[in-house]
Amino acid sequence: MMAAAVSIWPGHGARPYPCLGRSGAYHVTPREDSSTVGSGWRQLDTLRLALSLVVVIAHANYVFITPLGYVAAFPVTEWLARFAVLAFFMLSGLVIGKSLAQRRDGFAAFMIRRVGRIYPPLIASFVLVIAIDQALRLAGVSTRALPNAGPMTSSFVYDLRSVVLCLATFGFRGWLSSGANGALWSLVIEMRCYVVAGLLAQMVFARSWLGRSACTAALAGALGLLAAEHFDPVIALSYGAFLYGLLLSLSVKRIPLLLPAVHIDISYSLYILHQPVMLGFYFLAYQPAFPSLGGALVLGAAAIATALLLSLLSALFIEPFRGRRIAAVLDKFLVSRRPPTKREAVGTPV
Repeated sequence: MMAAAVSIWPGHGARPYPCLGRSGAYHVTPREDSSTVGSGWRQLDTLRLALSLVVVIAHANYVFITPLGYVAAFPVTEWLARFAVLAFFMLSGLVIGKSLAQRRDGFAAFMIRRVGRIYPPLIASFVLVIAIDQALRLAGVSTRALPNAGPMTSSFVYDLRSVVLCLATFGFRGWLSSGANGALWSLVIEMRCYVVAGLLAQMVFARSWLGRSACTAALAGALGLLAAEHFDPVIALSYGAFLYGLLLSLSVKRIPLLLPAVHIDISYSLYILHQPVMLGFYFLAYQPAFPSLGGALVLGAAAIATALLLSLLSALFIEPFRGRRIAAVLDKFLVSRRPPTKREAVGTPV
């Protein structure tokens, strides 16, 4: 988060890539249903919400405070956010690994659930980005990076073609993050991790030699695509954290109850919605002159409150959908394509 770092990946063109602690490079995982792995696992939703709030506060400091020259808290929020993103990847690997081991309903069913959980709120976040961008343009507000704003060098730009390509390939081509929502880079990494983890699990649990061979070939192809990318230590560390969570899922059977479970989990929606909201407030209120520190604190609080409200609405009205209708149709199709003796292996996506 916090500074304008740019990375150009071979074969992908130039794209804004904020490193850990730079321009929103933090991640909240769209969770697998924790009820499938026991009540003790539900408290991970609470932990993810707490980590998400760490990210939000770090972003608020970056967007609203650092342009005024107050950068003393910058190293602290940067390192806290670095810890948060690694914790998110580790928790994701842990829960996904446990879910894959328990469900064992095939790679296609697993990916249907992943698409159904990730895409509805994610698409809503892009609708929000477009709406904010159009509102700022209609108001005659510039969305370019403001001069003399210190480390805050974000501009409200996005590439819908790259987004569509990324959604179509589940993260293996194109890109999600942009100046308008730089945090989404880690969601691309997460999506790739899901594909690799799902293929690995299917390779282990497949009952037929043909199925195991097909998954092994697909896994080799996916890993080959990842290996062809330009090496980036931040991305490598993120992959490592997810892998650590997967390995941890092999040994962790129960989690002692230490935290209360949240009734409505808004962590994923909060993560993908808060940065565009903050930037909208920033470009609207920091021109033609920057506010006072008190004004910046009020703006930051208002932006956080708005993001929380939108996240709650998303959790109530968008996330419950989670692509269930599409998933149900695809699931029925998969069942109809299998022999009767094997149809019970196909589970119902949640």
